[in-house]
Amino acid sequence: MGIETLPFSQLIAEVVDNRGRSCPTVNHGVPLIATNCIRNELLYPTYDKVRFVSHETYSTWFRGHPLPGDILFVNKATPGRVCLVPSPVGFCIAQDMVAVRADTRKVYPKYLLAALRSKVVQDQISQMHVGTLIPHFKKGDFDKLLIPVPTPYDQQFIGDTYFELSAKIDLNRKMNETLEGIARAIFKSWFVDFDPVRAKAQGRDPGLPSDLADLFPSSFVNSELGEIPTGWRVKLVGDSVTCVKGKSYSSAELQSSTTALVTLKSFARGGGYRPEGLKPYTGAFKAEQEVRPGDLVIACTDVTQAAEVIGRPALVESSEEFESLVASLDVIIVRPKSTDVSVPFLYCLFRTDAFKSHTYAHSTGTTVLHLSNGAVPSFNFVMPAGALARRFELLSVPLFQQIDINQRESRLLGALRDSLLPKLICGELRVPDAERIVGRCV
Repeated sequence: MGIETLPFSQLIAEVVDNRGRSCPTVNHGVPLIATNCIRNELLYPTYDKVRFVSHETYSTWFRGHPLPGDILFVNKATPGRVCLVPSPVGFCIAQDMVAVRADTRKVYPKYLLAALRSKVVQDQISQMHVGTLIPHFKKGDFDKLLIPVPTPYDQQFIGDTYFELSAKIDLNRKMNETLEGIARAIFKSWFVDFDPVRAKAQGRDPGLPSDLADLFPSSFVNSELGEIPTGWRVKLVGDSVTCVKGKSYSSAELQSSTTALVTLKSFARGGGYRPEGLKPYTGAFKAEQEVRPGDLVIACTDVTQAAEVIGRPALVESSEEFESLVASLDVIIVRPKSTDVSVPFLYCLFRTDAFKSHTYAHSTGTTVLHLSNGAVPSFNFVMPAGALARRFELLSVPLFQQIDINQRESRLLGALRDSLLPKLICGELRVPDAERIVGRCV
């Protein structure tokens, strides 16, 4: 494989740079993408906490807008994060990032994305950015950032393979969001909004199979939580679950090990579990602090500036890297005491707005938030009849099982992608060999 090294600046046909001025925002309009929306593990930007600009501002304020296929490059705070611009675009960018357009005469755009995310390039960026409190990478240093450039054929294979594997991982993520969304929507309709009960009380068809509709009452009674379905009862979470606080640890115990801690970083900002948040751990722990695949955990600390995950639940996945997992002091393990409530039921309950508000109200701290020991057990919820809770379990378990299957596949594809990429870019692995490996695994 013939590989030359060229400055990043020589591989770019155009740069869309709107940095230097604060963009006027409004409550509704065109989404304004910020740096928190760019993540190297995703192909395209997310819409996390976006602001908006008016259509007039979109048309007149900006120096330019990205086009589909451009690459967004973060310059500030987390320099070097990159994502592709989708089609249609649907957003605009302002400060702290640029959109670069690959010069297709010199580089295949998808290869450029893969190369920018490779360790050899990311290491350069980490060594070149300036600033201590807020790191930033100057656009003027693009000519110092060196990109390995193999033959056009190899570029296309590397770029297409990276893109296709990443696209499948992205599709699995979206499928999982949909599957979880279905489970949560059913839970909210049945156990929070009481839609089937309201329909029956008003003489309307609840829109459910008759055997399922018969499990819902047709009237309400008053309770300390307001009107609830007749025959259902208000219950404390603590009466149905056991809460186990995680293990405190020292930095000296964070050494190479077959055991790892489930930490605050194991909770994704948008919800769900992040295996990347595991920390190798060599210390002692109690048997009940060991976390098993499928266990339900809740984040019990957070930083006040973000306050994005405290009180948030996650379902722990199995780990190929570690033999055992242990809850850290940032984590509470929640285990059902009996079959009255299932893990899917509790997970959906803990994703409700009411539980989120409850945990915030039971958090203290100035720099770091701490969830009080009684926060989870003291939450009141409406407990349906046992047959209905069991029916929800039967409906939701297959959804969460498919989520787990998709996550396992994504981890496999991600490991394949991330192991092949550096070897292909540096020439250690030849494209024909990589073609055989990819063909066997996908």
